[in-house]
Amino acid sequence: MIRPLKPVALPLLLITAGMLGLTLLPALPRASPASFTLFGRISLPAGWGPTTTTVTSPGPDLTVLPGETVTVSLTSDDGIPHNWGVDYNGNGTPDTGEPLSNSFGSTGKTYSFTATTTPGIYTYWCYLHKGPMFGNFIVQSPPGPNYSVSSNPSSLTIPQGGSANSTVSITSLNNFAGSVTLTSSSSSPPGLLTSSFSVNPVMVPPSGTAKSNFTISVPTGTSPASYSITVTAKNSTTFSHSATVSVTVVIPDFKIALSSSSLTVAPGSSENVTVTLTSLNGFSGTVSLTFTLSSPGPQVTFSHPSVTLSSRGSVSSTLTVSAASSGSYSSPVPQGNYSVNVTGTSGSLVHSATVALTVGSSSGAGALPTSAIIGVGIASVVAVVAAIVYFLRRRPRTKT
Repeated sequence: MIRPLKPVALPLLLITAGMLGLTLLPALPRASPASFTLFGRISLPAGWGPTTTTVTSPGPDLTVLPGETVTVSLTSDDGIPHNWGVDYNGNGTPDTGEPLSNSFGSTGKTYSFTATTTPGIYTYWCYLHKGPMFGNFIVQSPPGPNYSVSSNPSSLTIPQGGSANSTVSITSLNNFAGSVTLTSSSSSPPGLLTSSFSVNPVMVPPSGTAKSNFTISVPTGTSPASYSITVTAKNSTTFSHSATVSVTVVIPDFKIALSSSSLTVAPGSSENVTVTLTSLNGFSGTVSLTFTLSSPGPQVTFSHPSVTLSSRGSVSSTLTVSAASSGSYSSPVPQGNYSVNVTGTSGSLVHSATVALTVGSSSGAGALPTSAIIGVGIASVVAVVAAIVYFLRRRPRTKT
């Protein structure tokens, strides 16, 4: 049988446990004020547990603060009467002034008492069945003043050559007050990402929060990858706490989109397509627009052949396709199918989109080839000349 611990000063016990490599049993989760639920059983498996399926010997650790009000909900899991009490002096018997509940059965009982003000590890028992029905009752010294550190947001996506901000918050715990100095360090390669604080050091008020704006800058040549920056908050004595900001470095870029992927233009007329450029990953800069035609014929122009994109913005230019003749003596635009390739260029970034173009009637009758049009014209001229000759020959001659 595992022998219960004698009452002992808590700091000494924890130091000894650490030196020997011992681990105390997990503590039962507690509310504030301290509130616990225990099911007791002497039949196997005997002991105490927070549920009927987690009964063990020894039972779970119960941790409270000195002088705290403690409430324990007690139920017999085997229908046998039990009681529950805390042995402060370690003599194994309930003494005057030590917590001790009345007997309880399967209907359960709630028992409340005030914990001792002396920190230490004591033993709780069922005094009716002492063998396996015991556990640790820990009276823990209240924590001293301290602080916590956090960042919001804790994850950032930053383009090459860009920067972003996260707010670092230092929150007082247990009435901590004082100056806290902030430092930062980046993951491999160290020092690749640069950072700065708007306020450093920060003054943390009692039971309050101090904040500093944390700016992270990414050099232009930084490889696209995931990095992390550790923010450390340290005061002038012994406290040092940290928080991590995850940084994803991306390449600034843009995309190109067309309002329509196909276009039909009647001979002698024109039609438009909207070209929209959208910033990706914080891209900003000038984009030049050009086009290429699969074969000569239609005239293509941009309302804005060069556009300027702002970070996270978008901008449009109108692409106009004309099937009109350019002058009185120019040939008509050949009817048929074409493709217009629209290209946006900014430095080494190049993106394209294509419009399928049809010059001809939209009725679906089909477009005549150029040779057919010329043939029809020649035939018409020949027919007119032949009619004139015939008319002249048929006209009566005048006698002289």
